[in-house]
Amino acid sequence: MTTSSEPTPASTPPAETTPAAPTPAETAAADPALRILYPYKAWLPAPLYWPYRAVRTLLVASCFAGFWGGAVIACWTMLPFMLLWPGTRAVKMHRVQRFVRGGFHLFHATMRVMRLYHRVSPTKFARPSAELASTPVVLIANHPSLCDVTSIASLYPSVVAVARPSLANNPLLRPLVRACGFVPVGVHMLQDCEERLRMGFDVLIFPEGTRSPLGPALQPFHRGAFELAARAKVPLVMLKLTCVPPILSKRRPIWKIADTTALLTVEAVDTIYPAESKQNSRALCRAIEQRYYELLGYPVPASVASEPPSVGGVP
Repeated sequence: MTTSSEPTPASTPPAETTPAAPTPAETAAADPALRILYPYKAWLPAPLYWPYRAVRTLLVASCFAGFWGGAVIACWTMLPFMLLWPGTRAVKMHRVQRFVRGGFHLFHATMRVMRLYHRVSPTKFARPSAELASTPVVLIANHPSLCDVTSIASLYPSVVAVARPSLANNPLLRPLVRACGFVPVGVHMLQDCEERLRMGFDVLIFPEGTRSPLGPALQPFHRGAFELAARAKVPLVMLKLTCVPPILSKRRPIWKIADTTALLTVEAVDTIYPAESKQNSRALCRAIEQRYYELLGYPVPASVASEPPSVGGVP
């Protein structure tokens, strides 16, 4: 007896469900960096949060527009009178530097009132101790934010910085930048910096040459600051800068301001005497670069860790 069997239809696999896209609040909650920058995004309703963001964007834009606009106006209205007032070149440079420092104070006071950005330092002078308060030094620092120069120059007296060529040679700002003692990057940079040290200024140089990248890393250090300190026979003072939450950093536009006030802390952590290190500027540069990685709690790259770990009392 033959039994006929009907073909059994293949079972239909269950339909795959596409997971729903995360909401902006879920994305902010999942990413620690976004959670630090935008804490209000996770709980504030969108109809309230985005107008709040728009207001903060307008505030930070107005601060920077006022800063650069005020600098241009001061350059062509106030600066000629300050330079016409009697005095030696050094006296005039100190006079203009004090005026510019006042402008930096106004800029940061405005940023603080608007709850955008604030800077603090535990010391009055850019020194770990008061014993070097009257001695010109080369200041070196990591570079986490766009406002590091104005923060340091407004917190501490008689500080001039090395300026990038696009700023130092800007036709609208060049007279003011050079009159206040800032040194343009170029072939005569070291000689000009030595002159500023002899005038009694502290010279601020960021060894990275530009702002630090996002994440736990630094740009490769350049040895110009260390060569300057060795030639001029002056101490190096290490400044540690931390910005929480991290804003105005490399590859982060100024309108991506945090929901809360960012706090930049400027701390003088150590004094280095190149003359006592008995090593050249290149070795000193690598040792200090490794020290900054350790101070900031960043993993030390192999290229940096392979250099000599100790120079002139720097652990």
